[in-house]
Amino acid sequence: MASLPMWVDSKRSWGFGRRLPIPPRLPWSGGEAARQWARRLLPLSGDASEPRNLLEISLRERPLYAPTWLDLGELLASSGDREGAARSIRVARALWPERATLQQRAAWMQVALGPPDAAFAALMHYWAIAPQDGLRTLGLARRLEPAPEALVDAAAQVWSSGPNDALVYQRGLLDLARRAGDPALAQALWARLDDKSRALEDLLFPYLQMLAAQGRHAEADAVWEQALGEPPGLVNGRFEEPLVPLGPDFRPGWATPGWRYHATGDGFRIGVEGPNGDATHQSLRIDFLGTANVALGQPSQIMRVRPGTSYRLHGYWSGDGITTRSGVFVELYTIATSPGVRVQTPPRWGSWTREPFELEIQVPEDGLLVGMRVRRAATTALDRLLSGTLRLDTLEFLPLGQ
Repeated sequence: MASLPMWVDSKRSWGFGRRLPIPPRLPWSGGEAARQWARRLLPLSGDASEPRNLLEISLRERPLYAPTWLDLGELLASSGDREGAARSIRVARALWPERATLQQRAAWMQVALGPPDAAFAALMHYWAIAPQDGLRTLGLARRLEPAPEALVDAAAQVWSSGPNDALVYQRGLLDLARRAGDPALAQALWARLDDKSRALEDLLFPYLQMLAAQGRHAEADAVWEQALGEPPGLVNGRFEEPLVPLGPDFRPGWATPGWRYHATGDGFRIGVEGPNGDATHQSLRIDFLGTANVALGQPSQIMRVRPGTSYRLHGYWSGDGITTRSGVFVELYTIATSPGVRVQTPPRWGSWTREPFELEIQVPEDGLLVGMRVRRAATTALDRLLSGTLRLDTLEFLPLGQ
């Protein structure tokens, strides 16, 4: 009968006639080998003494290697030594305070081990260095801390001293509140923010959407006005102020009032000229150069509105020799609503003298923003090269009844 290999211990069986492997005699450089043998033996043996001995051998050689401390913590926890396990987790976290993978493992171990305050602290430390894992981490923290104000207080300590910008953490906490349908947490966060943070689009718009979706329209209006003042409606509708084209010096956000446009594009040119016809105010002028099948979606504005309210856009326009049957039109549309709402004037082409036009839009209960733009859709028709001139003036956008 052949002799057994040297790594087989014939005195200890672990089922079905197989033998539990044992490590060879370890050299002085065997710290990692001892750790790997301990991890291999732990699930195979009901006796934790030998894996623990191997882990202690590894730690004697490499006492600053944090993963081994967590291995020891797992072993101690499985053996019922909760105090020893907690001590090992603390040592591991202190050794590698900025290693996200290790801090995640330590936090999850602490959640399983308890107590809640230690688990909460471990989770918040992990979130500080890995905010991209915020939904899962903060979700666990929220279960451990039922008081939303206490969670926000802890989060405030993170965003005031963490390695990332404060907005990263604030946005993550607000995202959790929105996804979990947790208005108490969102309100606690909002109460903690300063005025400058409340005006940031990345925080203000999601918070307003959350309020509007819950039917809290009066509260949403109050937040609007506190952060940005009264909704200004359509800005510079008489074109008395200079138009600033989009570019490196002008990158508007969703709440930035005023016109957005590129002064020139493929086949068109946009500018302002003096009063048109019997108008008393300046006009927006769009020249189509006859060189391109223009797909136009500008100039545009994004206007703050009140949820559940009807609005009317009123203005004047005229056309001069606008070619192709794919005419130009004015469009209103809601932003980030479900479902979206879109209304438009009939497309116009040819020539017509200055005349009024109107559009009405009913803002949904979750609507906060309405866009307005001049449109022309590209066409596959033979007469697709667009030429001519469009003028608009005296534009107003007001709630119905005003």
